[in-house]
Amino acid sequence: MSEKRILRKMKKLASRINGQMETVRDIMDDLEIEFELLQTQISKLESKKVSSGQEEELEVVVEEEEIDLENTSSVTIKRKF
Repeated sequence: MSEKRILRKMKKLASRINGQMETVRDIMDDLEIEFELLQTQISKLESKKVSSGQEEELEVVVEEEEIDLENTSSVTIKRKF
């Protein structure tokens, strides 16, 4: 293979890797937010349980947030050929 072809293939691979890294970063950001919300909910429930002094069953409602993709700047569409 010529050096130009090898270089072109390496650039293409680097581009793909960069795209995958961005996807993983976005997912990690989302997971960190969900984790913080979960920890906050746990803390609230523990403080309620300690303050009431009773063994009660507490119902936890988790709201799923819909993401407005039209107003999100981190959305990328990948073309596959």
